Amino acid sequence: MSKRLLTTLALTLLVSCTGGGAAPPPAPEGAGSEEEATVNTLNQVLAGLDGVMGDLQRILVQERRITPEVTDRLHAIYTGPELLNQIDAFRTDVANGLVGYRATPGNRVTTVSRLITVSPVCTFVEVTRDYSPITEGQAARLAKLYVVLVTKHEDDDARQLNPTPWAMLYDGVQEDGSQPEDVCR
Repeated sequence: MSKRLLTTLALTLLVSCTGGGAAPPPAPEGAGSEEEATVNTLNQVLAGLDGVMGDLQRILVQERRITPEVTDRLHAIYTGPELLNQIDAFRTDVANGLVGYRATPGNRVTTVSRLITVSPVCTFVEVTRDYSPITEGQAARLAKLYVVLVTKHEDDDARQLNPTPWAMLYDGVQEDGSQPEDVCR
């Protein structure tokens, strides 16, 4: 299957499954237009996931502990080892008194900066993430990260908290700052 056809299939699946209605008309011929449409759609998916994350962080700050509502939201947007990594990170944040969190956190803002692999079942992208709506001080910064999105299992989101058909299999960067292995290939 050609890369162009895979991109079109992935875009159609993304739009149709994220409440975007019918798939958009085919992109006009020309450099970048199809890629720009894919990036825009992925940014919408990431905004949906960031919204769920914002909800769980507001609950976390209000309750000062990891509640079932927090873990439900984590299960809705993360899968595999990344789910465990996120739970551990939030446990550490709570143990440290949620230092640096705003009193009323907003939603982080994740934006695609580079497509690496795009398919209907696995997408790997480089992103920038703005944490300033969540944190104050030095922690409020832009970060370059990598995200792997995979098709969400409905069992993981029984309460339908995740408005997208995607879950994050990876969300971060290697310890040395390098790009992780492309598991979507």
